[in-house]
Amino acid sequence: KMARASLLCLVLLCVVSHAAAFSVGLAPRGFLGRAVRAERRAPRASTPASPWKMQVWSNNEAIQEYRDLLAGKRQDDTNDGPSVIIGDGRLGTMLRNAGGNSGDVIVKRGDAIPEELADGVTDFPLYVCVPEHEVEAVIKACPQSKLDDLVFCQKGNIELLLKKYALCGNDNTQMLPYFSIFSKESRPMSELEDMGKDSFGSPKYAGETVIVGKWKGALAQRLDRIQLPSQPRGYLDYRRSMIEHTVFESVYNLVGLLHKGIPLGEVGLYHQKECEDMIHEMHRALRGSMAVTLLSGVEGRCKALSQNTNVEMRKPKLGEFMWYNGFFYKISLDCKEFEVYGKKVDMPDPMSMHSEYLEYARDNNLIDKSVVFEPYRVSY
Repeated sequence: KMARASLLCLVLLCVVSHAAAFSVGLAPRGFLGRAVRAERRAPRASTPASPWKMQVWSNNEAIQEYRDLLAGKRQDDTNDGPSVIIGDGRLGTMLRNAGGNSGDVIVKRGDAIPEELADGVTDFPLYVCVPEHEVEAVIKACPQSKLDDLVFCQKGNIELLLKKYALCGNDNTQMLPYFSIFSKESRPMSELEDMGKDSFGSPKYAGETVIVGKWKGALAQRLDRIQLPSQPRGYLDYRRSMIEHTVFESVYNLVGLLHKGIPLGEVGLYHQKECEDMIHEMHRALRGSMAVTLLSGVEGRCKALSQNTNVEMRKPKLGEFMWYNGFFYKISLDCKEFEVYGKKVDMPDPMSMHSEYLEYARDNNLIDKSVVFEPYRVSY
């Protein structure tokens, strides 16, 4: 009787354990430990598909806008008016001609930056139209009361420089110019590329000029007068677009240099897979080092931009290394120089392909000798 009772208990224990395994979604184990395939239950009848295409976005800007609304804060749209244009090169001349305001003040190299215009006007933008390496000198020469009115119009990635002076955020005005000015007084040529429509039926573009900050409305009005399309953005989306532009310039110019200096259009046509491998590598490194995720479809937009009529014939070059490839090379160098409690730690290069191409180009004299092969490093 005792043996029968023990056997019955063992059988009941097996049945209960198998039932528990099924209840938590686990298949029972066979004698050799291999999972026994459980019969699938018939799926439930699916509900009719909704005509609306739903998608969930995680966007901190929407949360911040709601908080600003509750706090009574609102960034009013600004209108174009008399302004200060720092720099009288191609970009400064274009903005002066687009303004149509006789009250504009042109500040040349070495001139003082005014705090007040004619008739006592004190609220006006200061368009910074100088090369990237001269921006810091402009910031230092700018009166303290006008720092928040600076409008940075550089193509290169000057984020680290602007962060040094706390001029990088949703209230500070920046423009990412996707247009080319081939000579002074010439008409600017847009690099906007129509990519058709996305899955939601909305138009999709590459090479879209974007603006963020206090004076985005005033700057957009100037661009509209000369038929240059632009889009306002919050800082997070602007930052992604700006880094995407840095990715394009860094990758396509570098790959083109290593393929006998072919134009950027041919790089996109014949070496797109190579470019995409490097873009994916950069994307992973950006997520890990800066917590930045590029917008979906970056590979397609980069290829479309390379085929733009104002871009496709450009010869590859790494002229402004510090503000393009140097932005990514710094991340690689930081990994090589990583220390914990004063001891060097071996960290793998997160962008080994980019570093290998870059160093090969340098060692084989594919980069002009005048280029300073050093990334921007913040110094206080």
